[in-house]
Amino acid sequence: MTECTTAADYTDIFGTDDDFGESHCFTYVQAIRPEELLRELKAPRIAPGTGTAVTGLNALREWTNELYRLGEHTFEEVQPVGVVPVGDWTLMVEYNGFMGTEPEVMLPVTRGRTAVSHMANVSPVGPFYWYVDGAVRMSYDEDPYLRSGDRPDGLLDVMRAVGFGPMEDPDEDWDEDADEVKSLVPAKFALAHHVTGVRLTRRLLETAEFTCGLVTKPVPSWLRA
Repeated sequence: MTECTTAADYTDIFGTDDDFGESHCFTYVQAIRPEELLRELKAPRIAPGTGTAVTGLNALREWTNELYRLGEHTFEEVQPVGVVPVGDWTLMVEYNGFMGTEPEVMLPVTRGRTAVSHMANVSPVGPFYWYVDGAVRMSYDEDPYLRSGDRPDGLLDVMRAVGFGPMEDPDEDWDEDADEVKSLVPAKFALAHHVTGVRLTRRLLETAEFTCGLVTKPVPSWLRA
């Protein structure tokens, strides 16, 4: 993509909604429609009430919370997701979820296509995954200084440019409350924009018609026979 965006372009992506800002997972999947993505993720289409899609992040969060309040499912079993088309991509959003950053879930879906996923859960220092054709091209889990994948430094210059900072090893005084750390959430949106060309805005997320579904969580390896 040619447009240069940085973390500054995404600082208002959630407005004053600190809850969603601290508990989200955004996944962008190329060349697939929302219903097809749900099928590939083995996520049956489920919507509250009349079965129509929910509008906006707030409604998606309410649906997620209501689902668990009713006690029909648990966080250990499934993850509620909302999917919506954005150009040639499908955006999958999770409130307080992480399925997009689970390679076991995403690698089969990314064969023959590109996907990006990033999340935050209380701390803005959260995972970022770049998948290409069924493999992890670049990822980090705990912080951006410890990257892995087929090309761990493939986006290094871009990461510095969009707002990740100098990308040097943190010292012992690493402070998750520091402004430079808090800027990592909008920086991840800017990095995803660079890879996918998908420009998300606060207005788009407030008006998006999400189709709801449940993704079955993989069984932890230590519980498998």
